[in-house]
Order: sequence, then structure tokens, then C-alpha cells
Amino acid sequence: MAENPTPTLTDSPSEHVPTDNDGQETPVLTETPEAENEGQERDADGLRAELKAARDQAARYRVKARETAEALKVAKTPEEYQAVADRAAELETDLHRERLARKYSLPDALAARISGADDEARDADAKALAELFHGRGGGVGRGGLDPSLTPTPSDPAELAASIPRARR
Repeated sequence: MAENPTPTLTDSPSEHVPTDNDGQETPVLTETPEAENEGQERDADGLRAELKAARDQAARYRVKARETAEALKVAKTPEEYQAVADRAAELETDLHRERLARKYSLPDALAARISGADDEARDADAKALAELFHGRGGGVGRGGLDPSLTPTPSDPAELAASIPRARR
């Protein structure tokens, strides 16, 4: 039997390369999660769909950032300028949270809970959330049994011998 190799995301001939307004390609950073859902295998179609969703969301953030930058250029008063600058900083923070959520395989509900004053603090917070979220099994295993425990003997003589006798 011949095994078919699993196609990777780079094998796709119809891969979309985003471009900026000048028609030049913009680099797309793809980050692989360090703990890939702890043993759960994902199929290639699911990964492609997740990558497409992440790229679409990043494209929306880039469009919003461009619109905000354009609004910043036409701002005339310091209050308008500050409002637009605050909005741009907020969008950058949201984008960083989304990237961290993808990097650490966190659901969207936890992505909004990533907090921190700067990029390093948000990265540390995302890593802590990922450890809590992915480590909820307690390391016992999928069946709920602890593999470090010794098995209970099934032989009646061994079972009777394991019962402690009271000495008086």
C-alpha cells in the first residue's frame, strides 16, 4: 500500500498573496502554534479554513488601520487627532491579541481577555491563558485513569493478601 503525503498549505496553487495599494506584495506572517492542541490532529482542510479566516480578519484590520490613518491625515483639531490616534492604537492592540490567540490556539472568547500594557506583557498573558486552557485535563489522560497507579490485583488470593490485618 502506498501512502499519500499530507498536502501542506504551501502546496496549494491558488494561494492568495495580499498586496498593498501600490500592487506590491505584503509579507504575511504565519505563526505555528507551539502546542498544537496537545495530540489532537487536524485535517488540512480545517487548517486551511482557519488560516483563511485569520488572513481575512487581518485584512479587515489592515483596512481599518488604513482608514484610520487617512482620517488622521484630515484631522484638524488636536482633539480629533488624539481620537484618531487612540483608535489606531486600539486597533493595533486588537490585531496583536488576535495574532496571539492564533499563535497559542486560543478560542476567540479568550482572545478578547488577553491584556497587557505592551506586546511582551500581552504575550506573557496569552501564554498563561493557553497553559490554563490547554492544561485543563490535569495530565491524567483521555480516559480519566491515572497511569501511575498500580493496578488492583484480580486474583482473589492476592486481593485477600493485600488486606491489612489488625494485630491485637
